[in-house]
Amino acid sequence: MLNHNLKRLAVLAGLLLSLQTGAQAAYPDHPLHFVVPFTAGGNTDIVARIVGKGLAQQLGQPVVVENRPGANAMIGAGYVAHSRPDGYTMLLATAETLAINPHLYKKISYDALKDFSAAGVIDRFPFALVVSPKLPVKTLADFVAYAKQHKGKMSFSSWGVGSTSQIAFEQFLQTTHLSMLHIPYQGAAPAITAVAAGEVDAFMVPLAVAVPQAEAGHVKLLAVTSPKREDSAPQVPTMKELGYPVVIGGWHILSVPDGTPADAIARLNKALNAAIAMPEIRDVLLKQGVTPSPSTPEQADRMAHEEWQHWGDIIKAAGISAK
Repeated sequence: MLNHNLKRLAVLAGLLLSLQTGAQAAYPDHPLHFVVPFTAGGNTDIVARIVGKGLAQQLGQPVVVENRPGANAMIGAGYVAHSRPDGYTMLLATAETLAINPHLYKKISYDALKDFSAAGVIDRFPFALVVSPKLPVKTLADFVAYAKQHKGKMSFSSWGVGSTSQIAFEQFLQTTHLSMLHIPYQGAAPAITAVAAGEVDAFMVPLAVAVPQAEAGHVKLLAVTSPKREDSAPQVPTMKELGYPVVIGGWHILSVPDGTPADAIARLNKALNAAIAMPEIRDVLLKQGVTPSPSTPEQADRMAHEEWQHWGDIIKAAGISAK
């Protein structure tokens, strides 16, 4: 009788194990939500929809892109941070969500270092320094010299207080020991238009936005903030090679709530790396001005922590704060 009961228990244990294994192997078995903490139509939203399409093909399930904008991306990030950690709710994390807001705002509904786990890096992109065509400068050295001669009279635009464009420009100012008035705008389009019109002197903008504006003669493109020259604009020098060690850029990371099962993160990482390697996905991303950057979850997490420190140091040195 005892042996019979032991056999029944063994069978039941095996059945439970097989059911658990089957459940794990089935992930994902229903649609996933990809939260974008910005409005529809912007570069971040476009990247999410491109990548979401690739993820859906790799995972065999629909990936629904959901825009939850507001509060400098804190609304969408907070929503994901407090979502069920089951691998079905993802965040398109940016420097704002993980590296800037935690240093900028006193009240924030999530902990950027503890409430998220990175499934992988999606892409990286450099910034470019553009200046008004009305300024009598041709090179970065010319611009720095001109700004020093006109101390207290120069200004720069951004697409908002606490935006990556403002913080990136602040690093340039710290490196060159310059001081300029910050004039925030509601978006990159009006910010670069102001530079083109000569209302503002300079702007730090993603390279993909800067190149067509420069080619049209609307602005002067002086340098990029990448560690080496970009394949898409090899004629544009880096600030580093010109003697100004400004290396900073934007990025997108696929993040999930902390506590998400390791196997789900591994599955998402595999799907993400495969998706951004697909020619039809990679080519479109490159046209958007971002470079697909495959990684492991560990590499992505390490990058998020390093960027948190890097952007935080710039914000602290510049004395930037928000309510």
